[in-house]
Amino acid sequence: MAALTRSANAKLLTLPDCIGLQENEKCKWLNVSSCLGEGCKFYQKIDSWVLSQQRLRSLDEETQARIAQKYYNGCRPWQDSHSMPESQQAE
Repeated sequence: MAALTRSANAKLLTLPDCIGLQENEKCKWLNVSSCLGEGCKFYQKIDSWVLSQQRLRSLDEETQARIAQKYYNGCRPWQDSHSMPESQQAE
């Protein structure tokens, strides 16, 4: 989540620390008017995102290639994602 400024929405501080939460309080994955909170089926903590990227990097080359082809159009976003997701890098 980006740093809170005078013009930022203070309500963001009350919302969960979800990887899909955007600064306009909406979800980047679901078409909803505002964040559904921790009860959302798509709620994903940042720690779980980091763990999933580490897990993908630990797999053998053949398995990584198969996953990349099936789910990421041949790209391997976990290879260069040793840092936080884009939404978290702006801090």
